[in-house]
Amino acid sequence: MRIQTAIVGLFCVFLLASCTKNEDVTIIRLDQQLFSGQSPDSIQAVLNRNPAIAQLYFNANGAGNDTSVVHELTNRITNPALNEFNRQIQAEFGDLTDLRKQLGEAFANIKKDFPDFQSPKIATVVTGFMGPDLVVTDSLIVIGLDYFVGPNAKFLPPANEFPQYILRRYDKDHLVPAIVFAISDKYNATNRTDQTMLADMVYYGKGYVFTKTMLPNTADSLVIGYTDKQLTQTFNAQDIVWAHFIDNQLLYQTNPAIKQRYLNERPFTAEIGKDCPGAIGRWVGWRIVSLFYDEHSSVSIADLMHNADARQIFEQSGYKGQKE
Repeated sequence: MRIQTAIVGLFCVFLLASCTKNEDVTIIRLDQQLFSGQSPDSIQAVLNRNPAIAQLYFNANGAGNDTSVVHELTNRITNPALNEFNRQIQAEFGDLTDLRKQLGEAFANIKKDFPDFQSPKIATVVTGFMGPDLVVTDSLIVIGLDYFVGPNAKFLPPANEFPQYILRRYDKDHLVPAIVFAISDKYNATNRTDQTMLADMVYYGKGYVFTKTMLPNTADSLVIGYTDKQLTQTFNAQDIVWAHFIDNQLLYQTNPAIKQRYLNERPFTAEIGKDCPGAIGRWVGWRIVSLFYDEHSSVSIADLMHNADARQIFEQSGYKGQKE
């Protein structure tokens, strides 16, 4: 078992952990730049100074020369209600010390296991939900801070686009795990010819194991987005969940409509029961990959992520719905 480490090994791990230096994290406060000058010329200048962000987040072709983007941003930045909301956001996030520290830890851990990893720049924006919540690329990550204020935010993302079971995850605690999971995709090898539910389950499972490895002190609930109660109930009922997958021959199902019922976000998985959370296939995939990884101590996280054979991972995990 990976967790049964000798005392010498634990001592070495402690030394490595204590000596590992967090990566330096560059954060571009585009939110503060935008609100510091509230004229079209000022906003145009901000976009021109940050063309990569303008293109990635606002899809602004030509940065500040995109007059439609400048016009829309001007209307929003000069809106009194958004200015009040921005003051709440600035008070909530402050100088982003916690975000910088968490990302620095994660980036250092990723680089240790994947030497080709280069820490991306981070940019923060506030636009009143004009753009997406989060955009992640190899070189740049843009965070819409307005999405992650939490349940006491003056304004919340549109309820018609984000149901309550999704909205509750929009807080600071869920932000960094979401970023690290998105980064995992770069290293998550898959077999494109394998269109089975099992392959998708293992893909998510590998992503969650990656996230937990790079953020070892992060709660499981923040990694997968379930509540603590959902995690406990699902763990205790996993024999029932597993029996449903086996009885209905779901592992090697390739029908997209059927796969979506178990892999997509939903308030609950009706096919199993109202207490079974949505995306239950992702959770089962995490159990499969976790057991495989724990039982194969010679397999590094890089080895795991490079393994595109979902069936091999499943078979060698020995998972059959057990709670051990």
